Amino acid sequence: MTAVEIRGLSAWRNRLEAAAAPAPFKAALRGEAEAIAAEAKRGAPGELGRSIEVRDMGRGTEPAYAIGTLDPLGRILEFGTLRRPASPWLWPVLWARLPAIKDRLRRIAIGASKTNRGGV
Repeated sequence: MTAVEIRGLSAWRNRLEAAAAPAPFKAALRGEAEAIAAEAKRGAPGELGRSIEVRDMGRGTEPAYAIGTLDPLGRILEFGTLRRPASPWLWPVLWARLPAIKDRLRRIAIGASKTNRGGV
């Protein structure tokens, strides 16, 4: 049997590991969650804005954030009821920011994959 050497394999592995590193993604997502919450606070009706918060819902290194309120009025306004139409205060903010969030995460992934090239 003939042994085959693949050059640059360890550098390629390092680049993949760097691209999957959770710290830059977690920081970016936390910042975006805070920005969404701030904008939602400004646009929320009445006193609802004061109760909007960001919670870290991730487990271990998994980045996950929740934006919302424990105030029952928040859900009623966002989704409506049988007698009251919805007056969304959170979803429009998220949907408006989503393209920029995706672009930022894409740039982080590309930047991480370009580091540690190590001869490849």
